[in-house]
Amino acid sequence: MKHPLTLLTVFGVLSALTLITPVANAQPVAPTVIARDALTLDATVAVEVIPDLAVITLAAEAQGLDAGPITREVQSAINAALAQAKATTGVEARTGAVSTNQRWNNKGVREGWTVRAELILKAKDFAVLGTLAGQLAQQKLMIVGSSFELSRELRDREEAALIERGIAAFRSKAQTASRAFGFGGYTLREVNLGSISGDTRPVQPKVFAMRAAAAPVADAEPLAIEGGKVTLTLTVTGGVLMSK
Repeated sequence: MKHPLTLLTVFGVLSALTLITPVANAQPVAPTVIARDALTLDATVAVEVIPDLAVITLAAEAQGLDAGPITREVQSAINAALAQAKATTGVEARTGAVSTNQRWNNKGVREGWTVRAELILKAKDFAVLGTLAGQLAQQKLMIVGSSFELSRELRDREEAALIERGIAAFRSKAQTASRAFGFGGYTLREVNLGSISGDTRPVQPKVFAMRAAAAPVADAEPLAIEGGKVTLTLTVTGGVLMSK
């Protein structure tokens, strides 16, 4: 005798399958492993470098009621100075910022225009650059800024040496720390070489500024340029696994 398939029976079978299915499809979960011998550390190294490039910024400026004539006057002064600079051996010269601004009196009435253009000079020979700057300062140009820079060759050389020192310092620190924790050595996990940073110190041409005004162009006193120092810094960070 066949038993009829009731609605209650069907519901019971479906419920049983629902309970069984997640168990059949479940995947084993890998346990989280915490490395108790992991160590994170960093090492910082620095070097003081004497910059080999002096940079001087000069400017020509003129004021007048009409912008056209004074623009030509300023451009003529800059072009002449640029030609003289490019004819000087060892000097790199390029034009800088140019600005044209209106001038106003205290009543808000426009009184004319101010035109200004800059010339940027760079050289490794400080004496040559100082002499040229002294001459140009007698030709309607003002010394408006100065600084030191590292040449590409010097920077690349110093950065390569700093990276080697940074890595050596990181390894030494990792070895010392591993031994202090009771381990015999370590293996590297990851290392990050940070960017190399540095600061520059400006030139202060005060002596030349006081004497140049009264000096003829041919006898213009050279600008005294004395180099400062740049500090380059590198930090190496990373993680190691200490080992017995």
